[in-house]
Amino acid sequence: MIKKSEKIIFLLVVIGAIFFARAFYPGISGVPSLASADQSSQTAIAQTTAAPPMLVLPQTAISAIAQPGTAPANTSVGTASGQAAADVNSVFSKVNDAPPPVFSNEAYMVADLTTGGVLSGSNVASRWPTASLTKLLTATLIFDQLSTSTRITITPQMFAADPNEHTLVTGGTYTVEDLLHVMLMPSSNVAAQAMADFIGQTQFMAEMNQRAQAWGMTDTYFSDPSGISAANESTANDLLILAQHIYNNYPGILTLTNTPVTTITELNSGKKITVRSINAFVGEPNFVGGKTGNTDQAGGNLLSIFNDNGHQVLITVLGAPTLPFKDTSALYAWFRANYR
Repeated sequence: MIKKSEKIIFLLVVIGAIFFARAFYPGISGVPSLASADQSSQTAIAQTTAAPPMLVLPQTAISAIAQPGTAPANTSVGTASGQAAADVNSVFSKVNDAPPPVFSNEAYMVADLTTGGVLSGSNVASRWPTASLTKLLTATLIFDQLSTSTRITITPQMFAADPNEHTLVTGGTYTVEDLLHVMLMPSSNVAAQAMADFIGQTQFMAEMNQRAQAWGMTDTYFSDPSGISAANESTANDLLILAQHIYNNYPGILTLTNTPVTTITELNSGKKITVRSINAFVGEPNFVGGKTGNTDQAGGNLLSIFNDNGHQVLITVLGAPTLPFKDTSALYAWFRANYR
């Protein structure tokens, strides 16, 4: 006859065997298995600790960033749709709700230059090759460090920046004032290189990047003073900061970029050379100043400042198939129709 204590022990053994089987053989129905409970826990942990989605850079930007010595990438877009939300911090009042024009370019921005309020934009935080927009920051350093009467002689090494240069000549000597005209009007790479070399290429590039960082242009990097390399990168957001500094502290740069035609002098021979702007907006009544840029990697870039009833509006277009004068005109027309 089985004792009561033995029955209890037998019952405990049976219960233990059932629990063991369900824990390690989850196909048995009934009590949830330890394996399935652990899997649910791992899934919950994975969901709460998953890395954010990777942002994809344009292929040209990837190629540039991969080069030694370039700054790390930090590319993003304004919203999930790539459109930047309008910033209400603006002196302009919205009077209509028409949508802005749509472009195939990499990025654009329409902004209140005074307050920095963004009225419309696409991919405003996306890094993109600056091309000759680089020369705007180059010019700020030249204004700070060199007298306009300083004389610089063009060497063969400076022509490496653009062997097809036609305005300046090897062995020619020019004032910094004339070189600034040549750099900002027809966008001469040799003129930019000449002034950087006169100060010292290594020192000059270090100071360019230090200035960009000091001004808060944290997604900007420069590898040369003219913008010929795709490693020169910035964003529409950072170029807004640059435009504000130029407008407030370097009005002479805007004057140069809004000059339709001028004459420079090669000092050794006394020869006069006519220099013309390549910016289609020069001479327009509301145009304050700006800069073109165009390389195979960057496409067409254009930074433009317009005066609207005493207030300044900035329009920046990056990565257009050609120089984006039509894109900028369309954005300015949209602004004029929707803001006062």
